[in-house]
Amino acid sequence: MAQPVTTLGLWSEETTTVGQVLGALEALRRPEPMPATRTSVMTLVIIARQRGSALRAQEAIHELGGHHPARVLTFWLDPDATEGAPGLAAQVRLLGGETDGKELWFEDIELDVHGAATGYLHSLIEPLTLSDLPVVAWFVDSVPSADDPLLLAADVLLVDTRQLSDDCFPSLASLIDRRPVVDLSWVRLQPWRELLAGLFEGPDFRPFVHHVKRVGVAGRFGPRSLLGGWVADRLDLPDGSVHLTQAAPVSIRLQCEDPSGGTATFEVARLAGGRMVHARADVVGGPTSEAVLQLPEATPAWGLPDALSRLERDPVFESALRRASP
Repeated sequence: MAQPVTTLGLWSEETTTVGQVLGALEALRRPEPMPATRTSVMTLVIIARQRGSALRAQEAIHELGGHHPARVLTFWLDPDATEGAPGLAAQVRLLGGETDGKELWFEDIELDVHGAATGYLHSLIEPLTLSDLPVVAWFVDSVPSADDPLLLAADVLLVDTRQLSDDCFPSLASLIDRRPVVDLSWVRLQPWRELLAGLFEGPDFRPFVHHVKRVGVAGRFGPRSLLGGWVADRLDLPDGSVHLTQAAPVSIRLQCEDPSGGTATFEVARLAGGRMVHARADVVGGPTSEAVLQLPEATPAWGLPDALSRLERDPVFESALRRASP
């Protein structure tokens, strides 16, 4: 487990400018003693419209400790602030962590953006990014529009469709031609996808992959829609073959029937309250096959390290996303 980060320096101001924030960063870096190495592999921009969403995202980043260190910019947006509210409040933290036995440090900048200032967020982000490193924009509780100027400032978009509204998929599908999109829900669904694909291995089970008659996927909206879109795309199923229902946790069940009359079911599910994902293939009158995978602990950072290591296009995800979009 990653070591938690520690605060090495802190500066805050209720009414400020980007220039003052940059000056505070420089001032915080001067005192001694300091950890030996400043390390950043990206600029990670957290964009939240709800205070709680911003805090959860920050908690996930801090949980990683020294792994995936980044300059973290957290923007909490309040476009409906009253006319007289200040445009920008800031808190700058210098954080220390450890990875592979080496101490390092990196910066964490929190900006509360009020009123009209939310309309030119991209101009606030650009001076604070680290040159020659990717900029990852994490939209924790919303999806940007296709003409959002923030897309010009970001190299990669990070989302979690488990936390987004039920109408997020068409908007996300329109963005994947503009920027690579990485979805935490898709990353966390990898055990389900691996186990389901593995159930069709072997001569007794593989023929059924071409004779899927019905697919049932249960779960929260984002995960179940992605899993259903993935199966429909990979197996080239006709519209109407995948049936989605609300439940927790996520599960998927395929019912198959080959031309000779043989039937089989293939199911992957996690029991409520457990961290084991179970898979089972059952051919009626024939063999069965089972497999199990252990999930990591369900902490705020679940899936985040893997997501931040996949900052490129994923054609399989993009196809599943398009198929999941109504």
